Amino acid sequence: MDRFGSSRLRIVWTCVSLLLAGVVLGGVGGFGGDGSQLMIFGSGIPIGFVADDPKAWAVDILGRFIFAVVPAVILLGGIFPLGEWLGAGSRAERFKGLTLGAPMAFAHGLFLSQVAILPLFAASWKLLGNPLAPRILLADTNAVVLGLELLLWSAALGCLLRSNRGLAVILAYGLQEVGRVMAWGGEFLGDLEVSKGLVKLMAFLGRALPSSQLPSDPFAWKALPLSLGLPILLAALLLLLPGKGAKRSRG
Repeated sequence: MDRFGSSRLRIVWTCVSLLLAGVVLGGVGGFGGDGSQLMIFGSGIPIGFVADDPKAWAVDILGRFIFAVVPAVILLGGIFPLGEWLGAGSRAERFKGLTLGAPMAFAHGLFLSQVAILPLFAASWKLLGNPLAPRILLADTNAVVLGLELLLWSAALGCLLRSNRGLAVILAYGLQEVGRVMAWGGEFLGDLEVSKGLVKLMAFLGRALPSSQLPSDPFAWKALPLSLGLPILLAALLLLLPGKGAKRSRG
């Protein structure tokens, strides 16, 4: 596991997150007045409107933060060490990186991501009265799956763009946007005069590419085998290509 980060990194990361969570617990005082103010360190901060249901507003804001932070931490916490492992000269070592390194990278990123959102769980406790509110957990679950999908797609694309894995990360995020468009087309274009084959293709790509779900969408269990299996299969096929070490040895 030290391949993905030292123990000191994990300790410091945890301490900083706990410190921020403590600041949130001490500083956030809930909603004041008629629900139009957020109380921070005893001062009311207007939230721009008189909320009929300020808790629903808080759930939406916290869910969006979680959906942005968790996938990014999972991806960036493991992709570059994993990419180096997948780029090893030996084919056996490369496949070891895929079968063993990918789960380890995800586990490391998952730990960092859940620790990173401790302040958001603290805010959920202060604003909603429950740090593990159902919609907060749903947003976290969707975010974790998205992070795993981005990690696998970045790893697969990194096997193709071996000289610059940062571009693989950017392309993986680009595929997420493409997946969002494909999922929309597969769901709504069927009611228009559009070819059924095109609609089915868009629906397939919407399930196969990184998740286009919102934090509040129901968890899509049926899409997991395709969305996780396709990048793994693509990475396995690309790993059959000769590595850098093999090219040098032939020279």
